[in-house]
Amino acid sequence: MAALATAMPALELLALFVAAAVHDYDHPGRSNSFLVETGDDRALLYNDRSVLENHHASASWRLLLSRPGLNFLAGLERSEFRRVRFLVLEAVLATDLQRHFHFLGDLDARVRVVNGVGVDWSCEVDRLLVSQLCIKMADVSGPTKIRTLHLRWTQSIASEFYAQGDEECLLGLPVSSFMSRERPELARLQDSFIVHIVSPLATAYQRAGTHARGGHGEGGGGGGGGGGSGAPSLVHPGLVHLAWCT
Repeated sequence: MAALATAMPALELLALFVAAAVHDYDHPGRSNSFLVETGDDRALLYNDRSVLENHHASASWRLLLSRPGLNFLAGLERSEFRRVRFLVLEAVLATDLQRHFHFLGDLDARVRVVNGVGVDWSCEVDRLLVSQLCIKMADVSGPTKIRTLHLRWTQSIASEFYAQGDEECLLGLPVSSFMSRERPELARLQDSFIVHIVSPLATAYQRAGTHARGGHGEGGGGGGGGGGSGAPSLVHPGLVHLAWCT
C-alpha cells in the first residue's frame, strides 16, 4: 500500500512534524493532576484542562514568533500559516491521555460499526483524526522500540515519576500511583501502560489503515499504491519514528 505521505497534503504533514517536535516543549516533569492539585500558575491559566498540552503548544508558538530568525514558517501564505497553526494545536492537545479513549471512540465510530464508511482520506476531518492518532502513537511508542531504547525511556520516566512522588510527600499530598520511590512498581506500570494504552491504540491505528478509502494522491497527482483499495498504510516508519522527541 502507498505510504501515509501520499494520502495527506504536504501542509498537513508539515504541521504533524512541527507538532511532534514541540509537543513536550518546556515540560516541567510533573503531571497535569499535580499541577492542578498544587494550584500551579499554568493550571490557573488553562482552567485545569489539558494544562501541560496547552502549555507546550502556547510556549512553543511564543518561541517561534519571538524572533524573526526562529520563524521557519514565515514564508507561508497567511491562510497556510493559520492552517498549520490550527493543525499543530489540535495534534499537540490530542496527546493528553485524559482524552485517549475519546479518540479511540471516534475511530471506532468510523471503522467498527456495521456499514461504517471507514476513514475517508478526501475528508479533512478524517485526516485530522488520523494525524491525532499518529502523534499519539508516536508519543507512547516507547514499548515498540528495541529493548535497550525501551529500557532507557522507562528508566527516565520512572525517575521523573519518583521525583514527583518525593515532592508530593514533602507537600503532604497523597503519592500518585506508580510514583512511590519506596514502593516501586515499574513492571506493573509498564504492563498496564502496554495493555491499556499502547496496544489498543496500535490496533486502532492499524485498523484505520485497513478501513480507509480515497486519498490525497488519488486522481490528484500523488502516489498510487500496490493495494487494491488504494488506501495508505498508517504504519509508516518515518512517522512512527516521530517518537524520538517524546
